[in-house]
This record gives sequence, C-alpha cells and structure tokens, in this order.
Amino acid sequence: MVSSPHPVPCIDSSFNKDRAMGLARGNIGAEGQVYGVSGNYVKAIACGGRHSAVITDAGAVLTFGWGLYGQCGQGSTDDELSPTCVSSLLGIRIEGVAAGLWHTICISTDGDVYAFGGNQFGQLGTGADQAETLPRLLEAPSLENVNARVVSCGARHSAIITEEGKTFCWGWNKYGQLGLGDVIDRNAPCEVPTDGYVAKNVACGWWHTLLLAESPT
Repeated sequence: MVSSPHPVPCIDSSFNKDRAMGLARGNIGAEGQVYGVSGNYVKAIACGGRHSAVITDAGAVLTFGWGLYGQCGQGSTDDELSPTCVSSLLGIRIEGVAAGLWHTICISTDGDVYAFGGNQFGQLGTGADQAETLPRLLEAPSLENVNARVVSCGARHSAIITEEGKTFCWGWNKYGQLGLGDVIDRNAPCEVPTDGYVAKNVACGWWHTLLLAESPT
C-alpha cells in the first residue's frame, strides 16, 4: 500500500540521449525482440477498478495492475507490477484511454476504437461476451465511417463521442446508464438519441452516464 504520492517511472529519460524516443519496461517477444515505448512524457492517464493505463506524447500505451480479465492488454491474464508497453498497439497512435472495472478502451488519432479486458456484459463492444486479452479493433456496423474523439468507461459500460458530436454507448444497462430508453444490455455500440444536441464530452460513473452537449442551433 502507498498512502502518499509516489512517482511511477514510465519512460527512461536516459534513453532519449541517444534516440528520440523513450523506453519503458519493454515487452520481450518470442524472438527476443524488446519493444521500446516511444515518447518523452506521459500525456494522459486512466484508472480502472484495479488497473491503470497511461499514454505517452507519441501515442504509446502502457498498462499496469490487475490483469485477471486481460484488462492490461498484454495477451495474458497476469498482473503487471510496473508500467508495461501494450506492444500490439505499437505503430498505432493512441489519443485517448479509459478504464472500467475489468476493461479498457482506447481511441486512436484516426478515430478507431480498441477494446480489451472483461466482457461479461458486452462492455467491450465486440458483439460477443468473450474476454479479450489483446486490444481488439471494434468493427461494428454502427461505427462505420465514425471517428471517435472522446472515450469514457463505467464499471461495466463504455461510451464514446464522435467527431460529429454523436454519442455511442454499450455494455451493462441495468440502470439505464446507456441512455437508450430501456434496461437491456448491449454488446455492440449503439447511438444514443440526443434530440439534435451536439455532444462535447462524456463521463461514465459506475452505474450512470453524464453527457455535456450543446443546444442545436
């Protein structure tokens, strides 16, 4: 237990003396390849139930903490005791990250959505209820030609806002937290009707969702 602020090294600044990229604790591949983490500083953070995620300025993702459902995205259910590169996302510039109780959602600068972790209530949005230990690109028909710009996770549900100001939610819906007019769970992203209001930001609580939107002009 840590009861006072404690630095968590994510990028080895000494590595930048020779190259224009940082190195966190890399992953070692099957052929012994070490995956470095590009970036000079951490620009975004997220906390789930018992795991955490950070994004570097270069768009790399590192995760650490409880991994029982694959929520660290490392291809296993092992816990990660220090920030570890999500190597399967290397080469994809991640812009936003959110963490739920057992799952993690990332959005890229291209507006794509990646999900991993527990999926008992469809909170990954993959169209199934199977957990994913590696990031999976969401290819739901509802997200075709949609660019995600904001992401948030509740305990077991997820939400994004698109470039056009539309809102999509999925996952657990026992208390109507998806905003779809019912209490039916969804395992794929569903657009939330907002009566012409343009969504600007979204925040998911454990059992509810708050949307910041502008009035239609």
